[in-house]
Amino acid sequence: MKQISLVAALLFLLISCAEKERQPEKEIAQYTIAQFMDNEAVFGSGFSKDNSTVLVSSNRSGIYNIYTLPASGGEMTPVTASDSSSVYSISYFPNDDRILFRMDGNGDEIYKIFMMDDGEITRLTPAENARALFYGWSKDGTKLYYGSNERDPRYTDVYEMDLESFDSKMIFDNKDAYNFGGISNTGKYIAFSKSLNTNDSDLFIYDTNEQIFTQINETQSGNSAQDFSIDDTYFYYTTDTDGEFAVAMRYDIANKTSEKVMEKDWDIWGVGFSHNGKYRTVFINEDAANTLEITETSTGKNLELPEFDNAYITGIQFSRDETMALLNVGGSHTPTNHVCI
Repeated sequence: MKQISLVAALLFLLISCAEKERQPEKEIAQYTIAQFMDNEAVFGSGFSKDNSTVLVSSNRSGIYNIYTLPASGGEMTPVTASDSSSVYSISYFPNDDRILFRMDGNGDEIYKIFMMDDGEITRLTPAENARALFYGWSKDGTKLYYGSNERDPRYTDVYEMDLESFDSKMIFDNKDAYNFGGISNTGKYIAFSKSLNTNDSDLFIYDTNEQIFTQINETQSGNSAQDFSIDDTYFYYTTDTDGEFAVAMRYDIANKTSEKVMEKDWDIWGVGFSHNGKYRTVFINEDAANTLEITETSTGKNLELPEFDNAYITGIQFSRDETMALLNVGGSHTPTNHVCI
């Protein structure tokens, strides 16, 4: 009897569903191959010394080249015109408008670092068959930090380059294959991580003066290096050691102690500071969408940011004088755009 009742119920359900009006099919937009190919990818690399222009990389020519763009908006001006090697802008120099960029050898992806000075190009990392990765500038703008596998193709060591002589020296021999996580403003401390599995990693600070490694995390957990304070007193990182979501932590380098400085209902995945520490940025993965908070460190007030339809702020770069910021704005359905504020 129960089986008969069940069959009857199913028949009634099928008949009821069939009697319902068919929902109109949703119209799906159609695009031509030409429209897909016409999408342009643009990546911003910061402001010129006077904040009048923005340095960008674009594939509008069919291969990546460097362009400049007025900070107030307007047309892009080409800086390079490569038709075989990908050319990516890195940054303007800290104290002038020389351009730092990277380029491979006709698609071999063995990138070298170059300088462009009034149209003249100089290769700064001359080692053959060695890949170079830009790591950052010193806060005073007199040094450049980069990674290179010239000593051993298996490992990426850390180098420091003087910007007067352009002489380089190795400051960390990475024979144990640590992952680079950032360098402090004076260059005294370098953050590294070591993967344990797909989710967890140990976090370390290396003192380049004393040549001492210090492990930051005390338990196995997911940890990620973020930034150093402007005076090199603190190291900021994120960890999921205490719960489901990653929180922001501050490590006192001298006292070797950590404290939680921010916690959200979602993962915090990015913490950073503008050049002189006027602003702190925090990125939050809020329900699979990027959320950015910018806080004025002296007052604790959050800045109001523009809102964008169906797009999110995915990155930010401040000018060195902290008066302007370049926002990366995009989404899963649209290429990244750039907005100056």
